[in-house]
Amino acid sequence: MKWESIRLFAFISTFSIFSILEYFFPWRKRELSRLSRWPSNLLLILVNSLTLRLLLGAGSVGMALVVTAKKWGVVHLLKLTPSLSVDIALIIFFDLAIYLQHLASHLIAPLWRLHRVHHTDPDLDVTSALRFHPLEILLSMMFKFLLIVISGASVRSVVLFEVVLSSMAIFNHSNIVIPERFESLLRKLFVTPQMHIIHHSVEKTESDTNFGFNLSIWDRLFKTYQESFDSSGVIGQQKFRLASDQKLTSLLTQPFKK
Repeated sequence: MKWESIRLFAFISTFSIFSILEYFFPWRKRELSRLSRWPSNLLLILVNSLTLRLLLGAGSVGMALVVTAKKWGVVHLLKLTPSLSVDIALIIFFDLAIYLQHLASHLIAPLWRLHRVHHTDPDLDVTSALRFHPLEILLSMMFKFLLIVISGASVRSVVLFEVVLSSMAIFNHSNIVIPERFESLLRKLFVTPQMHIIHHSVEKTESDTNFGFNLSIWDRLFKTYQESFDSSGVIGQQKFRLASDQKLTSLLTQPFKK
């Protein structure tokens, strides 16, 4: 319960801070009002949370408890002592794995139909960070289960990674101004809003770049990095740009439409 409280507190704090920042220091002009997008995006986040709780119980924390009790995974095989360095190594490992998972969601057609729900948001802000279809969320959690079993990650390592992942996703989807000089320095290691928004371009050549959520090094290493827009900078998907496309029912049924 302690770890769940830490994760929830970190999420609420990060979400609140960047909501305030993007309200007072917006970077891009919105295409749709918050009122036409936020209710559905927030309801989708709630649906996903309830779905995970009902179907997978304690989620990644529960799996980490099982792995620790059974002594599964590389950490236990190598008899590594729990430490900050082990936590950091596991966070880097998980971050690479999530990058590869994200890449697969663009390359494999059925996965793309689910992931497209995230990409049909015509604006980017803090609510976009967690706008995913429930089926994609379930598949993502099962993938995390596999990573936890393979690595033997402790509850602490898992919660630290979950906090980093959600906080960085909120940050790099937020609509905030960052001074250009500082942003160019920051993105040498981390994914920034100005870097990630290119991934949400309507142009496929641009949306198939910048797959990272936390560390920007994976995009540079695997040659999927793009510095800036080559196009007009329009984001979203051409076929889902109406306010009606942003309703909760439309988001839930979207993967099953032609």
